[in-house]
Amino acid sequence: MKKVIALILALMMVLALAACGGDNNKGDKDAASNLTEEQLVEKLTAICDGKTGEMMVENIALSTLAENAGGKPADFFGTWFPGASLPDGTLVAVNQAMMMGQAHIVFLIQPASGTKAEDYAKELESKANPSWNVCTTADFVKYEVKDGLILFVMTTTKDGSPIDAQGFIDAFKA
Repeated sequence: MKKVIALILALMMVLALAACGGDNNKGDKDAASNLTEEQLVEKLTAICDGKTGEMMVENIALSTLAENAGGKPADFFGTWFPGASLPDGTLVAVNQAMMMGQAHIVFLIQPASGTKAEDYAKELESKANPSWNVCTTADFVKYEVKDGLILFVMTTTKDGSPIDAQGFIDAFKA
């Protein structure tokens, strides 16, 4: 009888341990993503779809944007985040538009390997320049971190703006 009770207790302990175990990385905001620039741009396109009203927008990799303008990615990044670092290996996709005093810019950022996404997002938030555009100042500056990626949004939401500012964040979190 004692052996049966001991066996049942041992089995219960094994089942309890199995139930308490699991994937410790599930939902980890800083879990590294490993996307290509093209995949990052595609993901940003899906996030921004239908949230900019009638504005003409382009989703583009920061490296391509800089190359087209004959500059360096860090120079462009410094316009939006003066004094912020842009570590080698960091990938950035950009969605930007302006129309009649309304403007927005949305970044999807894959930090360099070894960079904690949440820490990097906080650095960017502290350096963000909501007046990057000479015609307007962003009144909605927010970021979200998910799966090692950072979505950073700066936009105007006043004066009847067609931009669904919170919609960018919600689509990213979904």
